[in-house]
Amino acid sequence: MITIGIPKITKKNRRARLSCEVEINSEVKELWVEVDNKYAGYLTKDRCDAFLIALLPIAMRNQKDLYCIAPVSEELLMNLKTILIPTLAKNGSDLYKTRISVDEIKKPMGNGGAVGTGLSRGISSMHILSNFIDSEYKSIDVTHLLITDIGAYDIAGFGEGGKDAEKIKQECIDESIKMAEELDLDAIKVTSNLTKDFPSKYSLDHIFNNLFPVFALQKMFKIYYYGSSGNSYEKFTLENCDHTDCGSYELLIAAALSTSNLRIILEGGEKNRLEKIADIVHYSPAQKHLHVCITDSKNCNLCRKCMRTLLSLDVLGRLDYFTQVFDIEYYKRNRRKYIAFLEKGHEQGDKLSEPIYQIFQQKKMLPASTPDIVDDSINFYDEINTSALIVKNHTTGKILMKKQPTESFSAVGVAKIMTALIALESWKTQTLIDLPEEFLDGIPRVTLYDVINILMISRSNDAANIIAEAVAGSTENFVNLMNEKNIELKLKNTHYELPTGLGVNSYTTAEDTVKLMEYSFKNPHFCKIFKSLSYTIKSNGNEKSIKTSTPLLMPASRYYIPECIAAKYGTAGLFGNVIAVTEKNANVYLAVLLGVKEEDKTQNKFRDAKNILHAVMNPKV
Repeated sequence: MITIGIPKITKKNRRARLSCEVEINSEVKELWVEVDNKYAGYLTKDRCDAFLIALLPIAMRNQKDLYCIAPVSEELLMNLKTILIPTLAKNGSDLYKTRISVDEIKKPMGNGGAVGTGLSRGISSMHILSNFIDSEYKSIDVTHLLITDIGAYDIAGFGEGGKDAEKIKQECIDESIKMAEELDLDAIKVTSNLTKDFPSKYSLDHIFNNLFPVFALQKMFKIYYYGSSGNSYEKFTLENCDHTDCGSYELLIAAALSTSNLRIILEGGEKNRLEKIADIVHYSPAQKHLHVCITDSKNCNLCRKCMRTLLSLDVLGRLDYFTQVFDIEYYKRNRRKYIAFLEKGHEQGDKLSEPIYQIFQQKKMLPASTPDIVDDSINFYDEINTSALIVKNHTTGKILMKKQPTESFSAVGVAKIMTALIALESWKTQTLIDLPEEFLDGIPRVTLYDVINILMISRSNDAANIIAEAVAGSTENFVNLMNEKNIELKLKNTHYELPTGLGVNSYTTAEDTVKLMEYSFKNPHFCKIFKSLSYTIKSNGNEKSIKTSTPLLMPASRYYIPECIAAKYGTAGLFGNVIAVTEKNANVYLAVLLGVKEEDKTQNKFRDAKNILHAVMNPKV
């Protein structure tokens, strides 16, 4: 049994609190909601409608009945007992058909005639405001905005990565208040302990949580617009409603919670999320204030909601409208990662991603799964996982195969070639370097030339940082040298953040990488190291041998290419890069593969490299 006490109103520090005691499993806790004193007269204490709505999903999920000491509005009680509860319990095997013991109050409440909506600054929130401020329906235009701390801020995952969830929450609220002031609408700042002290499955039951403060203020509102979920009405379903986002059946909930005093209107439910985004792209407040992120107070670009929104803006051709709220340049540089996310959502049946995927497919915006064949002599039709590539006959200068040569991808693997090149050109190769104790067991001191060999053969990140310190005094200074070299070599779409190539701001293109390699081939010391399969370091009577781990160069590997004379690769997350050089029939071939999509325990970058180079070296007769 869950017992809901008698609501009361108290005032403190210019805030008015509506609260009541709630007993669950013999434990008594206070459930409350607060607003500024100016709205205290609209708080409803003569009935416990709001508290009943807030606690109903908790009761149904925990097989509890509800007993309310204070009365409940007759119309609302009838809707809950005869429509909502029986329907949900019937279609959700884990939902209990909660019984409510309470006296009903027949007296109509009346309201202040206000029309409200929540200001979360998300897609649905912006859609409501774009449609119902200065609309053709003046009597139902929005007059008041609710800015609450109830909801996603308190669920697990918000503020992930060690971020301060309370700080994020306050920053979001402050930005919403700022937007309300710009819109010249009354903003009601609401705080509550509902999601913090009465844990529920917010991701499944959010409409009950978010309407708690609305019903606490039902003396104010005649209409409240609730932003419909990303699913359109045609996706309505009650199947497995105990484990389904209530957005799938919010039409039922909104109807059951609406009364003659307060009508809940689901706005935008006739459209899917992509269609709603299309509606708000020209809405200037959205361009300035849109916030969809579930991990930070600013859009992070990387959480699932940020990624879906960016992909939507891309397919609509409106990315550049939202430079104030997203890092659009980052998206453009890493577009293949976002498309991989979209493709994965399609494979897994993600309903929110699917409309975006379908438009990407219709507009032929998905990267082709086969490369563009340039040379007629090549017979290659295999599907590949490589996002961008160039294969060039270095001997003749002819490009034989390419795909997205100017698209930007992670510079992992490529940056270490630049690191080695700058070190070789520094004239410090014989400089002695004191190594960290754990770097080479038993070998405390080596030359810079030794470390360059370690970098190129073993792909060591530590070696890249050691080189940077030795050549430039710090990694920051060395990265400046790397980026200055980019300018010198006219690598216009390449930038490095770290000597290792890691970091979100380390990126390059297949076209730039080919230019870098052709410049590097002019350095005989580089060529010697690049072709080396092993290297032995000797110091103070100790020896340490370094051997290649590149499968293209290892005879025992299934990806071995006998004609391969040099290769380098790198991996960052679910993507990898490969640079390989082969020689056959007096022709030298250079292959650059970037953004190769990998999954657990796959070796797609080596498979693609082997298949592509085999086709190039064995043209049609």
